[in-house]
Amino acid sequence: MKPRVDAWHRNEAAPFVMYFHVSELDRDQPKIYTATMLARIRHYRNLGKLSWVLSDYLQSYRFTSVADYVGAAPQALAEKTAATGRAPEIETVPQAERVRVAAMKAAPRLPVTIVVPFFNEEDVLSYFANTIASVDADLGAQYDLSFIFVDDGSTDKTLERLRATFAVRPNCTVLSHGRNRGVSAAIATGLREAKTEIVCSMDCDCTYDPHELKNLIPALTGEVDMVTASPYHPQGAVLNVPVWRLSLSKSASFLYRLVLHNKLFTYTSCFRVYRRSAVVGLRLTESGFLGVAEMLGRLDLQGSTIREYPATLQVRLFGRSKMKVVRTIAGHLKVLAKLLQMRRASPPVAANRSGKPVPSRASSSGPA
Repeated sequence: MKPRVDAWHRNEAAPFVMYFHVSELDRDQPKIYTATMLARIRHYRNLGKLSWVLSDYLQSYRFTSVADYVGAAPQALAEKTAATGRAPEIETVPQAERVRVAAMKAAPRLPVTIVVPFFNEEDVLSYFANTIASVDADLGAQYDLSFIFVDDGSTDKTLERLRATFAVRPNCTVLSHGRNRGVSAAIATGLREAKTEIVCSMDCDCTYDPHELKNLIPALTGEVDMVTASPYHPQGAVLNVPVWRLSLSKSASFLYRLVLHNKLFTYTSCFRVYRRSAVVGLRLTESGFLGVAEMLGRLDLQGSTIREYPATLQVRLFGRSKMKVVRTIAGHLKVLAKLLQMRRASPPVAANRSGKPVPSRASSSGPA
């Protein structure tokens, strides 16, 4: 590269313009395993080299900004200073942001808790922290958000990084299971710890966009005890998820639809909004991914109304799925048999709480 820069300076009067990607400065950035082999080689090869390259260039050449080179910035500042008699103030906070913050402080906000389970997810945490900060800013004007992060017995540095990143924040709580107990057990721990009636759960890999909570939360109307994200809804979508995984989930949802009263398109999503008083006392026999479906099933069989809202499910970008396929298939069949036995043994559910088609987004009863 240096010979090209030197040749430019010998032959051209204009300065040489160079740029780089900020990601090239971070040798510890998360790895995206779903990228192609060629993309991974191009992106991660010689990662971290830029730091010493920049140091060498800064010592070898004289750098300046475009504004300084064309003389725009000094001239504009001089003109404003001459006109007003003082240097202009730089607006550091946009007007729209000031209005949003003022409205957030003035209006009463609905208390909401968001529960997020973690198990060996240290590769996800940088991406997750940025996403949650965006969610907090986006929903914070309307909701008084609290976050509960449950480390489910991780053996890597997940718990250490969770505490370093979030434990100092006033609206965040970090909990830990001494051993791995499964995702539904982690969600149950968060539900018990929550101090609000509205509690949300989400995957830490953000395969569902957590900003969609602004649509799921309002769907938890007075008669509803749970709202679940639904990628298999006709208005939902699935992006880049392997066909075998998609077939397994849709088949499971079809079987749950046959057994349960609430006729949904999706029964196995972890991205949900709960009425805490309706679910905190549920006794689950399954603690992992199966417990997520069992929780919905037991809520259904006790006569609750459950809504779904169309959402987009994407393949996870960081880390790897913890699901064991054969064990999960057998487990779903066991849970289905248990729920069917419970339905047969229980009295009929009230007519207005069972068998009702899920309303569409345009329904007068609210989003579904």
